[in-house]
Amino acid sequence: MIQQYGRVGPGFARKLAHELVAKGWFQRVGRGRYLLNPGAYGPEAVPDADPLRVGSRLVRPYYFGYATAAELWGFLLQPGRVYYLVTPTRTGVHVKHVARFRVIRVAPRRFFGSTLIERRKQSLEVSDIERTVLDCIDRPELSGGMAGAVQVLARAKRRLSWNRLGTYLSRIGNRSLTLRVGFLVEHVRPSIAPPAAWLTRRVPQSQDPWVPLGPPRTFGRRGPRDPRWHVVQNVPDRELFAEVDAR
Repeated sequence: MIQQYGRVGPGFARKLAHELVAKGWFQRVGRGRYLLNPGAYGPEAVPDADPLRVGSRLVRPYYFGYATAAELWGFLLQPGRVYYLVTPTRTGVHVKHVARFRVIRVAPRRFFGSTLIERRKQSLEVSDIERTVLDCIDRPELSGGMAGAVQVLARAKRRLSWNRLGTYLSRIGNRSLTLRVGFLVEHVRPSIAPPAAWLTRRVPQSQDPWVPLGPPRTFGRRGPRDPRWHVVQNVPDRELFAEVDAR
C-alpha cells in the first residue's frame, strides 16, 4: 500500500514503514502488514487500544470465533483475555498490544458460517450463532471450558436455526461433534428440542463407536454411558452444568 500510494520502490517503502513504526504512527501486525494508528487519538500517535479493531485487520480472510464470538453475541458474560481469530490462511502475527490474539487456522473447506456485525462503530466478521455454538462445543478449551461451551449453548438455544445447525454439522463432517451436540441439546435447558426429524437423522446406530463428551486429556475416558447418543459422560455434572440447568 505504501508503494502504491507513495509511488515509491519497495526498498524505500520498507524504510518509510520502519520509520513510521518507530514514530508510533504504524503498528506492525505481520510481515509487510501495518495498522495505521487513528489520528483521532491526537497528535502524539498513541497506538490503537481497541482490540476488536486491531484484530479485524490482522489476517484476511478471518472471523472472530470461539469465546470471542460468544462474548460478542452475549452468550459469555465475562470478558476473555484472548481474542480468537479464525482463518484458512497461513499467517504470522507479531502485533504489540495490551490484548492477546490467537489465530486458529482451519482447512479452507471448514471456513464458513460467519456474518458481519457492528460493534463500537466497527464492522467485524464474526462466526454466526450456529457456528459459534459448534465451535465452542468442538473446542471447549477455547471457549471457557466445558462449562463455558454448555453456557453458550444454553444462551443461544432460543435463537438457533436447527436447519442451519444441521447443515453446518454435515459440512464439518465430524461424527464425534454431531453426537456430542445431539446429547447436549437434549440435556441442557431451556428445554427447546430440535424437530424430531432433525434428531432422527443424527442418532447413532447400535454399531457406531462411543465418543467422550469432554476432551480426554482433561477428563479421561471413563464415565456413565448414554446409550441414545453413544456418549461417554466423562465430565462430572457439577462441572458440566456449573452455569446452567440440566434436564
